[in-house]
Amino acid sequence: MQQHLNPALERLEIAEGARVHFVTHSLGGIVFRAWAAQRDPAFPLGRAVLLAPPNQGSQIIDELRQRGWVRWWLGPVSAELGTDAGSTPNKLGPLPPDTGIIMGDKNTLPVFRHLLGPESDGIVTIASSHGEGEADFTLLPANHATIIFHPAVFRAVHRFLQTGSFAE
Repeated sequence: MQQHLNPALERLEIAEGARVHFVTHSLGGIVFRAWAAQRDPAFPLGRAVLLAPPNQGSQIIDELRQRGWVRWWLGPVSAELGTDAGSTPNKLGPLPPDTGIIMGDKNTLPVFRHLLGPESDGIVTIASSHGEGEADFTLLPANHATIIFHPAVFRAVHRFLQTGSFAE
């Protein structure tokens, strides 16, 4: 965040009265929440749409971080993204105002189906995607990897950024 997000935001030329909207995917939602929690209150934050965010942590991380190679491969993320109360997602508090969540319900990745059950996008459970203070939530027919390419997601993101609601 310090290395990439903050410098990028500092380079923005924001017109007087304009607001900056965010659209994130997966872990990007946690990065956004961490940034928003410590942002300058004068920053003109607009609306945010989080696609498939592990807002309450990741059950997959809980399971896999016990394996040494996963800790090596994921580094500190493996310690920070679990579902325990001390994990980063669970310590961030409520979502920023005007934050909506889009989640997929197509669990097409059989490797984690036994762990997550049927109510997931193959990587994040639907329950774990919810966050305290969410302005709106919608469930669309997509999996975790392809949600960012789904035309219905494009339309829902556009609607939310314009109106603050996913409803048509």
